[in-house]
Amino acid sequence: MGFALTLRIFLPFASGYLFASIFRSINGVIAPDLVRDLGLDASGLGFAVSAFYLGATVLQIPYGILLDRYDPRRVFATALCICTVGIVVTATAHNLATLTIGRAMIALGTSASAVTSYRIYAMWLPAERLALFNGLSLASGGLGVLAGTAPAEWALGYVDWRQLHFLIAVAVVASAILVVTVVPKKASGRSGGTLGQQILGLGAILKHREFWRVTPMMAATVGTLGSFSGLWAGPWARDVAGFDDITTAHVLLMISAALTLGAAFTGPVASLARRVGLTNMGLAVASAMLTACILFVVVLQWTPSVFAVMATWFLMSFVATMNMVVYAAVGPRFPIELAGRLNACLSLSWMFGAFLIQNIYGIVLDHFPANGSHYAVEGHRVAASVLLALIVVSILWYFLAGVLARRAA
Repeated sequence: MGFALTLRIFLPFASGYLFASIFRSINGVIAPDLVRDLGLDASGLGFAVSAFYLGATVLQIPYGILLDRYDPRRVFATALCICTVGIVVTATAHNLATLTIGRAMIALGTSASAVTSYRIYAMWLPAERLALFNGLSLASGGLGVLAGTAPAEWALGYVDWRQLHFLIAVAVVASAILVVTVVPKKASGRSGGTLGQQILGLGAILKHREFWRVTPMMAATVGTLGSFSGLWAGPWARDVAGFDDITTAHVLLMISAALTLGAAFTGPVASLARRVGLTNMGLAVASAMLTACILFVVVLQWTPSVFAVMATWFLMSFVATMNMVVYAAVGPRFPIELAGRLNACLSLSWMFGAFLIQNIYGIVLDHFPANGSHYAVEGHRVAASVLLALIVVSILWYFLAGVLARRAA
């Protein structure tokens, strides 16, 4: 496939992924504004922001079915338009309910970005190049996450958080137009069965032992990353490290940079790992283990300097992002006509994990005394300990499920 054609396929989807992904991280910057303008406590803030992941979770399976059944370009463009409506609803929100609905609608555009990109690349590219392009796709989303940190903090010096949402909405609409006008159409290899048969086709995925073996680990590892990068890393930096808003935005920027670099390097690291005998799944397990080790430092609340804090969060985000190599590890084990539904199921696992983890963190914080938008340091320690325990248990389950599968065989 030529370079020009590759750009026509990659750039429009990358654009939509970038702008929609801003809403994965911007809440860490605007959290004090949301608390002040809408009067939210930690649980309310956690639920409203995590509605993003709840909406994505609910919509993953239906979206995956549509992706396998219809033209992926038009399906994705429609998702971006719904995302735009959600941005407008969020920008005009004056209570918890409206904010929650808006965030849930935004989720469709963001969550659809990765799933659609993976589907498109599976249609156009050989299997050995999927890890590279999937990683580049994640990197474009990482750039969006990055834009929702320090750049968003800078923009808030000129506009308020509501006006900023409106500006991003315009960019998302422009991306939807690019997808349907620039990306070439190609036969998708979709199943010719009825909608009911396609729904039943999910059984082939949900009955697969390897799917249930790896998804808890992905949910805990990537879900923890999503919870922190989407909201709680900001309050942690303010409450535990004692940073001001500008330095906190820089921490969030560092996390987003790690997400972007981790995604971009997933493909090369996977290739290097294969040379030393480590499979894609082995890399995913190693990613979860290293994430747990670094999260333990967060639990210890080791904050001797700004550099130490940034380095800790950078390393954890970089390593945890590579757990997304699970998509490339599991994908070749299923037929291409199930690609959309498989990727949707994988995305559902970690997004639902992020939804649960983000709420668990907020509920734990509310059990400790708070001072306005600042939460107790001990509350952060206990909440982070819970997340660490979830990752450790998920890793143990991965190995235990492998042993049980071998015995059953």
